[in-house]
Amino acid sequence: MKAVKLFRVGYYLLMSILLIAALGTGRWEFYFVLSVMVLLVAVALIMNIWVYFSFSYKQELLTSKVVKGDSPILKIRVFNNKPFSFVMMRIKVETPTPSNRTHLCFSIGPGADYSQELPLPCEFRGEYMVGMSILETGDVFGILRMRFDLRRLPYYRLERLTVYPALIKLPAPSVQMHGNTNYQGVGAQLPSEDGESFYDTRIYHYGDPFKRIHRITSARKRQLFVKRYDMSMAASVILIVDTCKSGLVGEDSLRYSDIACECAAAIAHFCLRIGYMVALAGSDENGQITESANINEFSRLYDYLAVMKFDTTGDVISALHVCSKMYTGVSAVYVISSRDDQPLTNAIAGLVGSGSNVSLIRPVVQSSPDEGTAEEPVIGPAIEPAIEPTIEPVKGPAVTHVTGAHDLIDGMVLP
Repeated sequence: MKAVKLFRVGYYLLMSILLIAALGTGRWEFYFVLSVMVLLVAVALIMNIWVYFSFSYKQELLTSKVVKGDSPILKIRVFNNKPFSFVMMRIKVETPTPSNRTHLCFSIGPGADYSQELPLPCEFRGEYMVGMSILETGDVFGILRMRFDLRRLPYYRLERLTVYPALIKLPAPSVQMHGNTNYQGVGAQLPSEDGESFYDTRIYHYGDPFKRIHRITSARKRQLFVKRYDMSMAASVILIVDTCKSGLVGEDSLRYSDIACECAAAIAHFCLRIGYMVALAGSDENGQITESANINEFSRLYDYLAVMKFDTTGDVISALHVCSKMYTGVSAVYVISSRDDQPLTNAIAGLVGSGSNVSLIRPVVQSSPDEGTAEEPVIGPAIEPAIEPTIEPVKGPAVTHVTGAHDLIDGMVLP
């Protein structure tokens, strides 16, 4: 590779010398040799552009939905149907981990192909676009290299990969709760959705059952609306996830979103399993609220947590006020946020003072010592337990520090 680069530098240096000599002496010999060298560069340029615009490949992601910690396989196959060789081709492959980009370097003869199966370690939950992105090609003469973005080709598409947060099943309590038997809770007292307890509508959100669509309101307003029900259909547990990254950048922001969604998934699964209904909301501007009535509908919450967007906007305090007005008489409210300021504490303390059972869960983000080194990317669980879960003696809400959902087992009081 170094020798090819030195040859390329020497080639263009020689062209410069010949140009100066030709202009200085006017001899045709210099012009002739210079013309041949320029012609070779033009041919190399045409060959590289031809390779880019007629790039033939097959790219397949064997599994498009995985759980954090899995390593799905990406199959890549590049074909050379040209009458010349692909010399020193280099392709950049996008992976779920930002610090673990992969490069493929190879050469392909005429009529041949190149195949590779790449495992993609998934360290963080989220939705990612994976696959080949940047193509670097070289010509058979070794005098020109060009860099192209495959994503600009009209026929090229990256593969979509959805990584779900790890699901940690919290142990169920050994006593009956709130006087109910068999852990049925209010979820067992749901009426049939025949409209008897229907009292309001709201805008349709992704994941809402189609049978709850209110046809008359949707037709009148030309937008999908779903039915809302009275307290027998209201959520008994509210989960609010702060989707504002609060100054976190890079992999720290991915770690925060991973811990937050993992804790939300564990609490939601636990509450649904013992009979509570659950409403899950983010603090983004869209204000989407996803509801599940029983454990069979947990996948709706799980899907939402997998693709939940985290950015620098949104206000968890506003989301908390909206949910507290929408759902009254709930059994518990859980706020998952890294914020440690007085406005949030006052907002939660106000709900506690009014009789609500509110808990604040603070994800603890710990940067990996290897962060920033592409040679040895962190593989495996993104968060290692470093501190014991504690409940601060704060007047009002119980504050639980977690490095993962495993800290919820002994670190907080569940309904």
